[in-house]
Amino acid sequence: MRYLLYTSFLALLPGMAQAQGSNPGDPDYWQKPASLRASISLSTSAVINGVIMKKPQLGLNLSGEKADAFYGASISTVDNNLGSDSQDQLYAGYRQSLGKVQIRYQASYRAYPGTLDQYTDSSLVYQVTASRSFFGVGTSLSAEYSDADFANVRKSYGVNGSVSHGLMKNMSGWMSLSYHKQWGGVDSLNTNIGLWYQVTPKMGLSASVNNWHAYASWNRDRPTLSVGISRTL
Repeated sequence: MRYLLYTSFLALLPGMAQAQGSNPGDPDYWQKPASLRASISLSTSAVINGVIMKKPQLGLNLSGEKADAFYGASISTVDNNLGSDSQDQLYAGYRQSLGKVQIRYQASYRAYPGTLDQYTDSSLVYQVTASRSFFGVGTSLSAEYSDADFANVRKSYGVNGSVSHGLMKNMSGWMSLSYHKQWGGVDSLNTNIGLWYQVTPKMGLSASVNNWHAYASWNRDRPTLSVGISRTL
């Protein structure tokens, strides 16, 4: 999993194919009820900000929304050579519709408790995502910026693209590519492909395979298998 955002992606996947938005001028806009969704995932391994984890990773994500605002918090286990115990994240954002295109703005704060003193233990990440459906195929393209990783104070820029499509009743699939340019660090490419199955109106299951590829002299690949369960509370 990259930055544990796949758990967030799982919670949002059922609505990716539709660019839905609300009009703040509607009388009942702010009276719309808030929703909350929880997801848990297990990965055979993980790569966070270019640092390879030594053990399988367990992640928990809580996400919610009210009107066009969304928010969430997540925590995942971390076991690496930097001494980190977990990756904790708080995020919030806003979405708006521009015709058939939905725009999402998101800011995240990430902390890594237990990281050794000589390393950076927090970062801020900003993302802008545009999504639209074409003939039943959901597409999205996003750009992101981070002011630091959790090894050193190094800026990074990323471009992420994904497609999703319904395969059969209650099942859909997705594929995504994510390229990150890290100043003073290792550039990387993530390839992710997965399936989502809506078990009940409130619960879904997922399985995905991710490969992290480093553009460095050691040219490392790191495949990861992840499974997850998500439920609306």
